[in-house]
Amino acid sequence: MVLYPVMRKLLDKRVVLAGASPRRQEILSHAGLRFTVVPSRFQENLRKAPSPTPFPYAMDTAKQKALEVARSMHQKHGKAVEDRDGKPTVQSLPPTAIVELIDGFKGSKALFTACKMKVFDLLGDEGPLSGADVARKIGASEGGTGQLLDVCAGLGLLDKTEGGYSNTPLATLYLLSDGEYSLHSYVMVHEELVWPFYSYLDFAVREGIVQAQRALGTAGEDHYQFFFPNREKKLQFMRAMHGHTKVAARHVATAFDLSGFTSACDLGGSTGALAYELARQYPGLKVTIFDLPEVIEDAVFFKPHGPEAGQVSFVPGDFFQDTLPEADLYIVSKILHNWPDDKVHQLLSRISRSCKPGGGLLVAEQLLDEDKCRPLPALMMSLNMTVLFQARERSLSEYRSLLQAHGFTDVRAVRTGSTSDAVLATRA
Repeated sequence: MVLYPVMRKLLDKRVVLAGASPRRQEILSHAGLRFTVVPSRFQENLRKAPSPTPFPYAMDTAKQKALEVARSMHQKHGKAVEDRDGKPTVQSLPPTAIVELIDGFKGSKALFTACKMKVFDLLGDEGPLSGADVARKIGASEGGTGQLLDVCAGLGLLDKTEGGYSNTPLATLYLLSDGEYSLHSYVMVHEELVWPFYSYLDFAVREGIVQAQRALGTAGEDHYQFFFPNREKKLQFMRAMHGHTKVAARHVATAFDLSGFTSACDLGGSTGALAYELARQYPGLKVTIFDLPEVIEDAVFFKPHGPEAGQVSFVPGDFFQDTLPEADLYIVSKILHNWPDDKVHQLLSRISRSCKPGGGLLVAEQLLDEDKCRPLPALMMSLNMTVLFQARERSLSEYRSLLQAHGFTDVRAVRTGSTSDAVLATRA
């Protein structure tokens, strides 16, 4: 992200948006920023004549908006202006944020539906297209398709012009089903698998158990079995995890200098999305992916064509039961958040016994802040883990405590601003 250096400077600041633009909120949320929306009432009526270029005019307008918002806010406790009884008013604290939360699921479902109907693939191949043409090509009603396309445009996924609808760069990069950084399968896993579980969030909260029986009609003890009911769904899930890992792989691989390691073992490394990126960044590093046999048998579909493919090998096994391959660096990416503390301790104990003094452990997860109230993407992922596995995301202090309990020291973290942060520890 071009703006990421700027975003990092805002991590510990109070951020106020003068408008409720969904796109701006999306950018700030993905950057891990907390923000408040205080809509500006400034009328953009500055004269453009004194500005030789659009830039000064835009800056002056933004400055006036900021000043107008600042005047409307009560600074003492960071609260909105209150009435005589000390209570916020609907004039000073509009319901915009609440309404956006209420509408949040509608935006998600619109995205899911557009992906399911391959709208972004169609527009990637043939766009721009009129709403009528899109409806005809996907076999849907013209009115309903038009509504869906307009919502996607409002969400920043489509551009709408006189020539028709076309994908925005965001959709082109992440929502084409065959894109290098495609999250299309990740979207579909949420549509088909995760969505039903959230219908029973209240039961998950009350009972503290995975709601597989209510959501899917199955109550098997193996809580992973609903991911792999057949080979087609297994491949879809692997594509989903591949995309979600790949978009952050370079951030994680370069968060620390790992050039001192000559061998690595990626436990549960699945398709090798992170392993291949590590190989690209460190040509002297040999990476072994240790995963279940049924996963490894289909990992060949994700093998890249570059020289890094020769640095990565696969070994079948269960990291809770089988002997772990020897390595200087062990990696757990999107693994620890799948399990409650007792299982995490069990896995870390096995890694600790295999890791030699001076060896490393790289953890790739989304880090919660110490107050557990931010950043929002990590909070949402933590809720996801609770709903699906009765597990959660953790803060750096929690990871430090877990790792130190198993002989790992010098625990350091880097917030990458992507879908995974990085924690590196050294075996004492």
